[in-house]
Amino acid sequence: MSEFRRRYSDQAPRLARQHISRLAFALAALLIAVTSVSLLFVGFVATRASTQQTIANEERLFRSVVADQQITIVREQIGVASSDLSVNRLVRTFDPAYAREAFDTLWTNYRHDKLILISGDRHVLAESFQDYTHIVTRPLAETPELVTIVDELTTKYMLNRVRVPGGFGHRSLQDLDAASFAMTGFVRIDGKPALYGAMPVIPDRYETTLPDGAPMILLSALFLDEALQKKLNAQPAFRSFVFEESVPARMEGPFHLISDGADTPIGVFRWKSESASASIWPTIIPVIAILSVALGTLAFGIAWRIGRLTTSLQASEQQNRYLALHDTLSGLGNRLLFNRVLDSSAKELPDKRFAVLHCDLDKFKSVNDTFGHAAGDTVIKTIAERLKAGVGRQGLVCRIGGDEFMVIYRNETARGHLKALCDTLIASAQEPVSLSDGKQTAVGLSIGIARAPEDGSDPEQLVGFSDAALYHSKALGRNCFSFFAETPAAEGVWTAELGEAADAPPPDLKKANG
Repeated sequence: MSEFRRRYSDQAPRLARQHISRLAFALAALLIAVTSVSLLFVGFVATRASTQQTIANEERLFRSVVADQQITIVREQIGVASSDLSVNRLVRTFDPAYAREAFDTLWTNYRHDKLILISGDRHVLAESFQDYTHIVTRPLAETPELVTIVDELTTKYMLNRVRVPGGFGHRSLQDLDAASFAMTGFVRIDGKPALYGAMPVIPDRYETTLPDGAPMILLSALFLDEALQKKLNAQPAFRSFVFEESVPARMEGPFHLISDGADTPIGVFRWKSESASASIWPTIIPVIAILSVALGTLAFGIAWRIGRLTTSLQASEQQNRYLALHDTLSGLGNRLLFNRVLDSSAKELPDKRFAVLHCDLDKFKSVNDTFGHAAGDTVIKTIAERLKAGVGRQGLVCRIGGDEFMVIYRNETARGHLKALCDTLIASAQEPVSLSDGKQTAVGLSIGIARAPEDGSDPEQLVGFSDAALYHSKALGRNCFSFFAETPAAEGVWTAELGEAADAPPPDLKKANG
């Protein structure tokens, strides 16, 4: 066993501490050089990056200003559009005088440049330009730029509409944000770009109800004239702020492109950025010097520290190599270690004989099914300890998966000795296993034996022979062992080797009785 561990521990050559320290100094010098060059490169690109970041911040600020203005239009509409009186005098019965009064209110109080009232059957009933209101009945299709707005707003209305006695109502606006019941954005009206807000006419106190069907819609617009441009730029106060209806193919610097509901460009806001243009070199040069000195000082400490860490790293590496060759549950060698030892042992034949024992637990599945997988793990660990104790230092016990174990047994491979060993292993496996909850369980053990060089010298062949012997033990009723030479599979191998014309009879095949 110890011979196996010494030979297959995969220990890597150790690096001298002095060599590692010199390497640390070289890496520190390289780090200083790379850091200096990197900071110089940072100085070259930092100005551009700073400008781009500033532009992005300015564009984000302006988007927020525009969004606030759009929400403001909707809030100003609510006083007219969300009213039981408006439902009665506009939706239930259209009153031109009330429509003029409502439009005058929005113009006088909020200076809405354009107001349009659209019925549920998609007709424009009233529209205004500043303080003039025109009562008219015309199809909405004559204003195609508004069709998409009406379609989307109707969909939102249907989602918020609720059935009430006598008709329909609308969810309370206190529970909704503007985006869920209103439409905002940009549109070209009367050939002019405008910022708009639109919402359905709905009751506020639910003293009246809405009829079935699409809603009546109130749309307000502010033309993007000089007055609105000044209003939008009041908070950010950008330099050279302008609105251009012609959109260039390529734009540089800060801008805000606006489009209608069909993603057709309407125009672009542009301005000069207030990005910091001062050179950052006065900052970069001192940083380079400070970091160079700091890294040079730390190099000595790093090298010393690395020397101390070498020992612990080597121990960690040995632990990792151990884990790579061992099963984490049982602590036994895994399939990789088994294959390595088997290959090495086969190369030493016929001088050093050995046997391969293929072991498999009987009735292990019932343990998992009855007591759970935690109990199964306990059984695996317990059986692993018993197999290891039974084999002792004369062999290597490995867990190759599930409830399968493989043993490479050396030194004494006579049949009588192997029979005694298998009897011991089977008896120990049959002993009860105590579980964590105070219960006990028991399993059996079936073993298949292949001897080298009697049964073969090829590693894969020996594993196959031991597996065939194990299968034979299972067929005999389990809880026993079988030599490969005593299995029907061995007869097939013997016949293939001797040929059909062989005069000598096959060896006497006997069942193992364990």
